[in-house]
Amino acid sequence: MPHEMPMHAMILAAGRGERLRPLTDHTPKPLVAVQGRPVIVYTLLRLARLGMTHIVINAYHLADKLVDYVGDGAQWGVQVTWSREESCLDTGGGVVNALHHMGNAPFLVVNGDILWNGDLQPMLSTFEPRQMDGLLGMVPPPAGGGGDFLHDATTGQLKRAAGHPLGMTYAGILVVSPAALTRYPLRPFSLNRFFDDALQTGRLRGFSLGGQWADMGTPERLAQTEKMAWILEGL
Repeated sequence: MPHEMPMHAMILAAGRGERLRPLTDHTPKPLVAVQGRPVIVYTLLRLARLGMTHIVINAYHLADKLVDYVGDGAQWGVQVTWSREESCLDTGGGVVNALHHMGNAPFLVVNGDILWNGDLQPMLSTFEPRQMDGLLGMVPPPAGGGGDFLHDATTGQLKRAAGHPLGMTYAGILVVSPAALTRYPLRPFSLNRFFDDALQTGRLRGFSLGGQWADMGTPERLAQTEKMAWILEGL
C-alpha cells in the first residue's frame, strides 16, 4: 500500500540570525534580500511549485515585521499559518510547538536561510514512515570544508562524522513523521537532539539532493549568493 505523501511544510524562521548581525538587528533573517528578493520568498515560491500549499512559519525575532511582510502568503500561491513563539524555542522546540497545525501525515521542514533549485519530489517519495522518523536532505559540504555525516547513497544510512572530508552536509531540508516528535517536551531544543535519537534507533536516513543549494546565514555566504545565477532559475 502506498504511503501518504507529505503535503504540508514548515519554514523555520524564528531565529535571531546572530551570525548576520548587525544586519539582523533590524531585519528578520528571512527578510534579508538575496538578488533583490527576501530569501523567504524564494522558499515560498519553491514550495508552491512543489504543491506544498499549506505552510506553517514560526516567528519570534522581529516577528511583527515578518508577519506583516508575508501575511497569508496568497501572493505567492500558498496559505500561510503562523506559529508565534513567546520565547525562542530553537529548531526542535519550534517544530514541536507547531505540530497541532501539521496534521498526522509526514511533513517537510525547511530552514529559513537556504536556497535551492532542485526538485524535492524524489525525496518526498522516498520517505517511508514505517521505517523512518526523519529523512534529511544531504548536499556536498562547502568547498574546503568537511561534512556532518557519512551517507550511504544506496541505503540512505547515516553516521555522524563532523568535519569528515568524505562527509555530506545536512541541507536544512527534512521530512519528518509528526508521531516521532510528540514525545518531546515543549521547550527549547535543537533538531540535532531528534537526529541523534533517531540515529540510535536506526530510524534516520539521508537523501542526496539534486540541483544546486546554498545558504545565506553568514556575511560571506550572503555575498556568495548574490553572484549565483541559478537562484532565480524557474521563478
